[in-house]
Amino acid sequence: MTSKHRPTVGGEQGAMTRRKFVVAVTSGAVAGRLSRGSASDRSQADKQTGKRSGERHFAPATERTPAIARYQRLRFGMFIHFTIKTFVDGPFWDVMRGPLAPADRFAPSKLDVDQWIRTARAAGMRYAVLTAKHYLGFALWDSRCTDYDIGASPVSVDIVERFVTACRKYGLAPGLYYALGADVAHRRDKKMNEAEYFDHARKQITELLSNYGPVLVMWFDAMGKVPPERWRGIYETVKSLQPDCLVVTNHGHGSNGTRIRFWPTDVIGAERTLPPPEGHDPWMSHKGKKYYIPMETCDTSAVGTFSKGWFWEPGEQMKEVQRELLPLYRRTTERHANLLLNVAIDREGRVPAAAAQRLAELGQAIQGISNA
Repeated sequence: MTSKHRPTVGGEQGAMTRRKFVVAVTSGAVAGRLSRGSASDRSQADKQTGKRSGERHFAPATERTPAIARYQRLRFGMFIHFTIKTFVDGPFWDVMRGPLAPADRFAPSKLDVDQWIRTARAAGMRYAVLTAKHYLGFALWDSRCTDYDIGASPVSVDIVERFVTACRKYGLAPGLYYALGADVAHRRDKKMNEAEYFDHARKQITELLSNYGPVLVMWFDAMGKVPPERWRGIYETVKSLQPDCLVVTNHGHGSNGTRIRFWPTDVIGAERTLPPPEGHDPWMSHKGKKYYIPMETCDTSAVGTFSKGWFWEPGEQMKEVQRELLPLYRRTTERHANLLLNVAIDREGRVPAAAAQRLAELGQAIQGISNA
């Protein structure tokens, strides 16, 4: 551990301890797993990302690869929302527009990451996705790119590291969420311009994919605010570091998986929207070429609409198993999509007892229909 002074964000002060960062870029050949873009696609990508002609380019799969098959078999995952917003009262969008909370506001009193993953396993979930960096810009790991992170908080642990370790301990595949198109701390308060911000994001994503071992998915949000040429560069970064990591792009409310809004993508993420009644067809066309693109629906286990239900709030109410959660599971998975069900971590740093109990009941109900 070394102590470094770096520019501060959000009011935090002083020297921060930083874990050593080693970038290991794994850009070798991955035979039979990924399809490469056409010559014209590669030429256009060169212009967009600044790559030299002849460098490797990646494209979504044109067949059901082993990585995709594994992801589809997992079927059911836990979306874990936990960041500095958890410790700030008020509606999400009001917090976004208001003054940025200092990093030392992030202070879970009984942090227990293992309990999150035990809860997921009891619910029958097989993978989990953690909000490593949400809209406010606070990072749940000790990033070299910013002081608005876990290293500037009272918490002395790397939550991303604990998360991936717990996932592997309990047999779940870990995935990481990154709000690419929104970052209050750096775009608004540090006034990064477009080029500066996306370079910052690329460096943070490189940290996440270099320091924690294999990751099932990188889950990207706020995609409507990402210029296509910047997105192509981020996609290339993910694939050059971990070719088997699937890139999920949140296509938002109302997207039922029948249209690709953000390209390239390995998985269409649909927010609170089910696949069509006939089921998701992963064979999708883009510019006249067929690709194999699975779908995932994300929704909340807590009662809420639009932006409510993702982060913990006082008085949180859970949805009922038989009336809401089990039908959601069945309709999603029977229509050939994965379900990523959100669980909000509370200010202690735990899944609330009522939520854990409700999810255990859901797991029993799912087991019941599986045995029927």
